[in-house]
Amino acid sequence: MKFKKMAAIAAASAVALSMSAVSVFAEDTCQATLGFTDVNWTYQDWESAVEITGDGTYTITSTAVAGTEEIGVFVIDCQGMFASHPDAVATLDKLEIDGNEISFDADKIMYGDIENKGNYRIDIYNMYSDTKDNPGINNATPITESLSVTFTVSGFGAAAAAEEEVVEEEVVEEVAEEAAPVEEAAPAADTTTTPAATGNHSAASVAVVMAVAAAAALAVKKSK
Repeated sequence: MKFKKMAAIAAASAVALSMSAVSVFAEDTCQATLGFTDVNWTYQDWESAVEITGDGTYTITSTAVAGTEEIGVFVIDCQGMFASHPDAVATLDKLEIDGNEISFDADKIMYGDIENKGNYRIDIYNMYSDTKDNPGINNATPITESLSVTFTVSGFGAAAAAEEEVVEEEVVEEVAEEAAPVEEAAPAADTTTTPAATGNHSAASVAVVMAVAAAAALAVKKSK
């Protein structure tokens, strides 16, 4: 009897731990990338980026564009965000050139899936889009050191993350209820571990799940 109960508790614990591990591996993110070139395609940056991990304010800074005399393309592409999070929006907050904040007309900044590629774009100035004839910034502003853009993301899915956390808590509570009363206390397991050099929490979670599952299988076998 006690082996069966131990097996049930171990199995339930494995479920709860596996939910946590899956949550770590399936972290919901997307990358916001700068798209920039001067009018002569001499100074460019298509790589500077920041990872969007949820609702919040983000900043991308580039020094690769130093030397620009006149901006040709200046956009931020949130890769895949329009397709994966249709309710999410990004709003331009601040622009800085060489450490100094520059003004922009918020009503002239374009937003959305402008290229129909599933990306959410913040079109600040683009000589190939409507912002060329209706610019929200003075694109003739030279850049001698750096360019920085700050924007805020909302509606990315923070509510879903909170709901998942509540579900995990409910599973843990159910495991605790099943565990009481305990017929015979089992000897405490040695939980001392040596963390990997990379500090990979996800790998550690999976290892724990595998160990608990193995213990559950052994307990079931002994009970037969």
